Amino acid sequence: MSVRRLIVEVDPKSLNVTQFCAEHGVSTWFFWDLRRRHDQRGQAVLEPGSRAPRTVANRTSAEIEEQVVRARKELFDTGWDCGPASIADHLDGLDGLPSEATIWRILHRHGLITPEPGKAPKPQKSFVAERANEVWALDDTESALADGTIVKILNVIDDHSRLAVVCVPMLTCTGAAAFAAMAHAAQILGWPQRFWSDNAKAFTLTLANAVAPLGVVASHTRPFSPNSNGKAERFHKTQAKWLAKQPSPQNLEHLTVLLEWFRLHYNQVRKHRGINRQTPASVWDQAAKTGPSTSSLGTTTSVHTSTVNSGRIDARDVRISLGAAHNGETTTTIITGTRAHVFINARLIRELEIDPTKRNQPLYNRAGQPKKTVREDPRHA
Repeated sequence: MSVRRLIVEVDPKSLNVTQFCAEHGVSTWFFWDLRRRHDQRGQAVLEPGSRAPRTVANRTSAEIEEQVVRARKELFDTGWDCGPASIADHLDGLDGLPSEATIWRILHRHGLITPEPGKAPKPQKSFVAERANEVWALDDTESALADGTIVKILNVIDDHSRLAVVCVPMLTCTGAAAFAAMAHAAQILGWPQRFWSDNAKAFTLTLANAVAPLGVVASHTRPFSPNSNGKAERFHKTQAKWLAKQPSPQNLEHLTVLLEWFRLHYNQVRKHRGINRQTPASVWDQAAKTGPSTSSLGTTTSVHTSTVNSGRIDARDVRISLGAAHNGETTTTIITGTRAHVFINARLIRELEIDPTKRNQPLYNRAGQPKKTVREDPRHA
């Protein structure tokens, strides 16, 4: 017979309770408490109950677990990263927010993730530019429109801050299109000191030759080494995963709107593991800046697109002469301070120092038309 059953069945009036308890190794308090509970609950008290505490101070509540699972689903359905760190960022400010390790265990209990004990170790620390605008990493990737048309997306990333500089869709990634995209970004962020790309000729030849007069140095990866441009490659994956959850774009204009929304969210909302869970925009704002060595830091850059008419174009508040041979062609004029560079299809047509005292900027620095040579003068034909 168990001690518990013996306690509830004996008659306390017929024995010495203190001596009984001493013989059976229990306290008098337990003796009387067990008999009281037996009167209230019956035979259930004969089996020892759980000694676990009724409440655990550090146990995650069911409400918090529910919010973690809901956040996981929201991030997954919208195409964003949905691991423990991303969920913690998504629920930032929630009272009682658990650690990333606890979030991982919650996801594991609900069957939402699978442990990967054999995952490869992290590589050594990769190169990171010391300043913003020191290096822009650029690369193109493929995407598809609703009708199945394959298009290219040019992505440009600031290496230091991971800021998505531009995300531009195009039918074909040409050097001229890449130059136009970089020029558009330079109006806001300034030109980089150098850019980093793969070995595509559009980048290593056309784009490199176009930005060289602006003081931007071109560099590229080693042949057959795509991992050298890893930041851009990883950005492609994040972007592709997000696009897969969006409505299929009907045309380039629709895709442009989607990419711009993605770029703004990526820069200003999504926290990045590679920069200590900060947003790229906040790192950019706080970082020291640099730029081409040919111009002073902070020099304003403006970009103007014009069509040549009567051998001239209007850019900002000046009129620049190019020659009648270029009539009808579209130009991109980049003005940095008082220095102007005029391009047609990413090819430098004219470089000049703007005279701020004159509206017209002639081809020749003398009054009147250039003097004809003997061969050009019809009187000597």
